[in-house]
Amino acid sequence: MTRAAALARIEARHLARSPLLWLGFGLALTLVTLMQVPFIAWPMLTGDDLFAYQTGFWVGGGTMLAGAWLGLRDRTSGAVDLVAVTPTAPWRLVGVRLAAIAVVAIGVLAVAFATALAVSAIRGGRGIPDLRLLADGALAVTLGGWVGMAVGWRSGSRMLSVLAAPVWWAACQIVGTWPSGFGAPPSLAVERLSPLLGLTEHSAEFGFLPDPLWPHLGYLLGLLLLAGVGLLALAARGGGQRPPVVPLLAAMLAGVVLVTAGGVGLVTLPRWLVVLGPDRADWKPASEVLAIDDRWWTYPDDGHARSCAGDATLTACVYPAYGQRLAEEIHGAMGPVAELLAGLPGVPTRARMVPTQTFVHSACRGSEVQIGEPAAREVGGNDNDLRYVDFYLRCALGERNWGGDGAGGGDESPGEAADVVKTWAVVASGTMSGEELRRVLAEGGFPAGLTVHSFSPELAAAVWAMAGLPTAQVRAELAPLWDRLRAGTLPVAELPGQRP
Repeated sequence: MTRAAALARIEARHLARSPLLWLGFGLALTLVTLMQVPFIAWPMLTGDDLFAYQTGFWVGGGTMLAGAWLGLRDRTSGAVDLVAVTPTAPWRLVGVRLAAIAVVAIGVLAVAFATALAVSAIRGGRGIPDLRLLADGALAVTLGGWVGMAVGWRSGSRMLSVLAAPVWWAACQIVGTWPSGFGAPPSLAVERLSPLLGLTEHSAEFGFLPDPLWPHLGYLLGLLLLAGVGLLALAARGGGQRPPVVPLLAAMLAGVVLVTAGGVGLVTLPRWLVVLGPDRADWKPASEVLAIDDRWWTYPDDGHARSCAGDATLTACVYPAYGQRLAEEIHGAMGPVAELLAGLPGVPTRARMVPTQTFVHSACRGSEVQIGEPAAREVGGNDNDLRYVDFYLRCALGERNWGGDGAGGGDESPGEAADVVKTWAVVASGTMSGEELRRVLAEGGFPAGLTVHSFSPELAAAVWAMAGLPTAQVRAELAPLWDRLRAGTLPVAELPGQRP
């Protein structure tokens, strides 16, 4: 074993025992595996890899603190003069320490990444994680550790070394979530220049929309090359032993090229891509699509949603990465309402997952309810959430995706009759008990996840009047009114149970 390798092994062993490093690791696992993964999203390895990747924010903070303390160590231990007279050149010692930081930082992130995915797998997660996220996070936490060592080594200040981690973390968060990149044109996604990406737009079938990972990997690698060359050059300044010039210049040139090419690629990618079809030629920037038509997000049946559950009344299908269990849950939520309204004109007979973005929850296409992936992940596993039922009823009642568009009649707001029928259907189907609905309304609220145009005491009275009739009678009386109800032209006064 060479002297450099032996030194790197010793430094790595010291770093691996740093409580600062493991503080970041502990925060990462606490905040991600115990909070985000179990309680927010449906378990899925192709998607939970994002939660695992974002442990890098906390692991990187711990790595930076450990690196800063490593940079301070010679000065705080009084070993500066001793190190200066060792046969190992200063730039070699810095290189060894950089290598040790990289090895330990990557190892800790890999453990955090694997642990978060293990939690997902235990909960039933399926699919294939994107290992590029692990590579990207590894480069980011290594960069944080190197910056920390530079702060501790060059400042010699404990205070600055302690502040380095929260400042770095805050800077990553601010840049990574800044919607227009510190005053940059809205077309430039400057937030992607953060060492860790704030990735959200993801499809289990089509990947990231758009995919910034390859340019971001190049961008981070370039930053690491430039940081490493800079630190080695600083260490060699004034010393008798100099590092080879040609490799340093080559690394510096490669770093400049990678940072420039990767950075330009990142900021010029569209912020969001809308998948209008299975072919990449059908993927359009959201700004272009929204300017054309507000019904743009209905999606053709491309055969990708193949995990299905259902019966003769309603079938629910999701992408295979989500598993049939999610299809069963969607059908279980929508099924009672579907049975209540089965056979009426225009009611859905199928619910299908589609690759839409976070600002789109559901859409209606013929007799099909289309559920966007983000909405499906968000509501999965929550027995108290009415949004699946709401998605179904909005299509059954002929509402547009962001509310009703009927012409209405008299002084009533268009869609009030639909609001009454929607709320009645939730109670009549057993999705929510009448007592529970009364309690929520008495508290001045409305059931979370159920979308209505408006709701007043008068409309609540109309709901209770309908609920007081036999379900079969209400359905029979609604049948001849159904087309007008879906068109938004039916007054509340003509609903079942409203006339004296």
